[in-house]
Amino acid sequence: MRIGGIELEIISGGTFRLDGGGMFGIIPRPLWSRSFTPDDRGRVSLDTNCLLIRTGDEVVLVDTGNGAKLGEKERDIFAVPEGNPLLENLAARGVRPEEITLVLLTHLHMDHVGGASHIVGDSVIPSFPNARYAVQRTEWEDALHNRSHMRASYRMENLQPLAESGQLKLLDGDAEVAPGVRVQVTGGHTPAHQCVFIQDGGETALFAADICPTPAHFRPPYNMAYDLEPYVTMQVKADLLTRAARENWLVLFDHEPVRKMVRVALDGGLPVPIDPE
Repeated sequence: MRIGGIELEIISGGTFRLDGGGMFGIIPRPLWSRSFTPDDRGRVSLDTNCLLIRTGDEVVLVDTGNGAKLGEKERDIFAVPEGNPLLENLAARGVRPEEITLVLLTHLHMDHVGGASHIVGDSVIPSFPNARYAVQRTEWEDALHNRSHMRASYRMENLQPLAESGQLKLLDGDAEVAPGVRVQVTGGHTPAHQCVFIQDGGETALFAADICPTPAHFRPPYNMAYDLEPYVTMQVKADLLTRAARENWLVLFDHEPVRKMVRVALDGGLPVPIDPE
C-alpha cells in the first residue's frame, strides 16, 4: 500500500496469546468475547504487526514483536511460536536485516522490542546491524529503572544489546524521524508511549500502537489492563480516532490478527471502524 509516495507493508512479528481480561481491562468477558473468542486458558489470539516503511533513502521498521529469546515456559504461557517470525517474514519479502536503516519502537514492552535483538552463540546482538533504534528518552529511562508495574515486560536482555551497540537514538518528544514519518508521544499505555504518523501527498496513515491495539478497542472504555494511565488512553484514543474520521486517515493496528487496517467513520459522534475501499 502507499501513502502518497511512501510505501507501507505490514510484517508479522509473530502471533501470540494473551489473557483476555488483560487485553480488555474492566470490560466483562461476555462483552469482549463477542470480538475475541478465548481459549480454554482464557487467552485471545493476537498478532505482533510491525510496519515496514520505505521513504526517501530510509527503510524504517516500526516495532519488532516478541523475538526469539523467550524460554520454553514463557513460550507456552503466551503461545509464542518457535523460530524468529519477524526475520523470517522479512526474508520472505526479500528484505535483508542490513537494509533496515531505522527501527522505531513505540515503547519497550517485550512484545514490541523483543525482536530488536537475537541470540548468536553466547551473545545477544541487534537484529538490524545498520539501523538506528529510536525510542523516547523517558520510555528508555523508565524501562531501564523499572519505573512501572509492568517491569516484568521491561527486560534487560532486550535493552542492553541496543545500548551496548551504540545504535540507540533517544528522542525528546514529538519529532519527524524520516521523510514523511513522525512520532507523537501519547502517554496512556506508558507515560512515553508514542504512535507513528506517515504523511505524504495529502494522505495520512496512523500506526496507533497500544493506544488502540485492535478495532475492538475503538469504544472508549475498551482499554488494556496494562495501561498505566487508562484515562489518558481514553482521551487520546478518542481524539485521534475522531481526527481520523474527519480527515480520512488510514489506521493500522499492532495486535489485530485479521482486520489490520481500517478507515474511520463517525456514528452518533463516536468513531467506528470501516473497511478501506
